[in-house]
Amino acid sequence: MSTGNLILTACITILCFAWWASSFIIVRIARGIRIFEEENPPILQKFPKLSVIIAACNEADTIEPAIVTLLGQDYPDLEIVLIDDRSTDGTGKIIDGIAGRDARAKAVHIEKLPDGWIGKVNALNEGTAKSTGEWLLFTDADVHFRQGTLRKALALAEADKSDHLALLPKPASNSFWFEVVVSALGAMFLHGTRAVDVGKPGSEAFAGTGAFNLVRRAAFEKTEGFSWLRMEPVDDVGLGLMMSLSGAKSTFAVALRDISIVWYPSLKLMFKGVEKNFFGSAANYSLIRMALIVAFVWAFAIAPFAAIFNFRDLPLLSLWVITYVLMAAGSFFISRRFKQKFFPLFLAQIGLLIVSVMLLRSGIICVRKGGIDWRGTRYKTEDLLSGQRLKLDKFRIKRSDGKKLWKNHNRT
Repeated sequence: MSTGNLILTACITILCFAWWASSFIIVRIARGIRIFEEENPPILQKFPKLSVIIAACNEADTIEPAIVTLLGQDYPDLEIVLIDDRSTDGTGKIIDGIAGRDARAKAVHIEKLPDGWIGKVNALNEGTAKSTGEWLLFTDADVHFRQGTLRKALALAEADKSDHLALLPKPASNSFWFEVVVSALGAMFLHGTRAVDVGKPGSEAFAGTGAFNLVRRAAFEKTEGFSWLRMEPVDDVGLGLMMSLSGAKSTFAVALRDISIVWYPSLKLMFKGVEKNFFGSAANYSLIRMALIVAFVWAFAIAPFAAIFNFRDLPLLSLWVITYVLMAAGSFFISRRFKQKFFPLFLAQIGLLIVSVMLLRSGIICVRKGGIDWRGTRYKTEDLLSGQRLKLDKFRIKRSDGKKLWKNHNRT
């Protein structure tokens, strides 16, 4: 066997072993992750005031049905702060109409974006200032809640003595390939954030979601606040990081039924939607880092295929068989655990390739424009870099007193 073939065989073998390790890790995560619907916290005798804060921009098609599910909750002391962030469609009028019909809803309109702020983060900051609740729930304008979800969430947070509860919903979709990509992204998120370790003693793991970030106001006020995240596009995970850094206790769970969201109606719109934050959070706005990540993803995803193509090499063929048996077993377990379809999970390998194309597209667009476009505003790359809090390998913490703290970090 030539030297080139030996190197290729060694690389395929190592990557197949990596698939084995990944299968075991994902199954461990699936076994350990908490399912919100399986929780049965004690019923609270007195419910603290809860402020739900929603920052909406041009979401006239989705916001009213979502708010109806909130107004239909049986939570006894509820305030809903609806922020119209410079919308150009009918979002503002819808918000005013909701606030006019229900005293629990409060309309906030933002006409101008201050310098040095991303629009959504500024809107969340304004909404927080206008809220009065003892607990704050940051969610999006397309999230739907089943009856009793808010009561149970507060009860779970209090039972865990947590200051932060993040719930990850299962996105609804009618597209098979969308589900394949979501399966890959879900595995990357749960693995990358070490969500299974969130809240464990001694763990530095953190997580947050745009659909459901519930925080205790007293604990939130001990953090740097949204001004620390003012130029961070991944503000939801950033909130989890900020709570963790302040010493707050967090709880993380997956909601399979009680919270629902159509994340993107199609795979095409997902490509468009992630272009604003994928390049920064995954590659730190670096083309070299992006190229290395994409190269590894492609090698990792193709390795099992490469093993079977070399069918004359019995050891490689055996590696392929074992790899796919483990992948199938892991996918079956996860599908049962999270009540998902088997084949989109099993084809997450292809989903990784699609995700890498999303990263390439996000990077190319960002470099070409010199920044990102979000909610009608362009943010320059140099400004995003200076305010970036979430990085692939490390994050930089710059506190208000001017001190800088660096911590090694291997998750987004």
